[in-house]
Amino acid sequence: MAVLRSQRKVSDTEFENTFMRLYCFSRERTSPVSKRRKRWLCTNIDLTMNKIYRNIMEINECYFRDRTDKQKYVNKLSDSSIELLLSLEKPLMSLWNIQHYETKTMVHWVTQINKEISLLNLIHDTERSDRVMIIDWRAVHSMKFLNNMSALHRYTHGKVTNAAVRYDETEGALLIDLIDDAFYSLLKANKKIPTTKEEYIVRSKYISHSISCLKQLNRRMLAYFNLMQYSERVMREWSDMLIEELNLLIGLQKSDKSRFENL
Repeated sequence: MAVLRSQRKVSDTEFENTFMRLYCFSRERTSPVSKRRKRWLCTNIDLTMNKIYRNIMEINECYFRDRTDKQKYVNKLSDSSIELLLSLEKPLMSLWNIQHYETKTMVHWVTQINKEISLLNLIHDTERSDRVMIIDWRAVHSMKFLNNMSALHRYTHGKVTNAAVRYDETEGALLIDLIDDAFYSLLKANKKIPTTKEEYIVRSKYISHSISCLKQLNRRMLAYFNLMQYSERVMREWSDMLIEELNLLIGLQKSDKSRFENL
């Protein structure tokens, strides 16, 4: 028999137990990642999970003499935890693409995240409709602009991972930040085909941001080429992928304008 959300009470340990399962699962999945790649793929995930862990533990353990003050603090902790859980989406997308995770693994991962969000919503009886999404490999493989971006994302990560460690905190970090932003923004843009003017505007902004990141990436790549002294073949291969993606996204914007501008 279904229980109405408004009538359901969350046990003192339910959200803790759910999070601990998520925490352990995340650790199991990030552990096999090579030490060099972890610097770029797992650091943000691990740090965010640790922050959430601290919040979750404190929700039950925090002490206030006044119950109203405690509830306000619990609300603050649960809101913060939800925001942190939602922020996992971007670094997870990068990890999943680079390591090419299977759909069933991604689904299991986000199911646990979204369940924890639902439980935290119940603590202070509010509802956040936001949920973490997975990479749709069918869409990636069927749409050239997504498939090429996915390949460019992996290629860039590969070059930075195999580059000299002394460049990690400077040029390497800039390249990774830009390609991760470009990749994630394009996935967000393709999350839903617009059916309203507002949705078209949101999609257009995501695509524009992705283009902006790639143009900035182009300038940083030139400096990287000089530092690493890549061969002509590598420089041409990397540059061609970037230029092709820029052209695809500019073409996508034009196509979107004719399809959605009059919604």
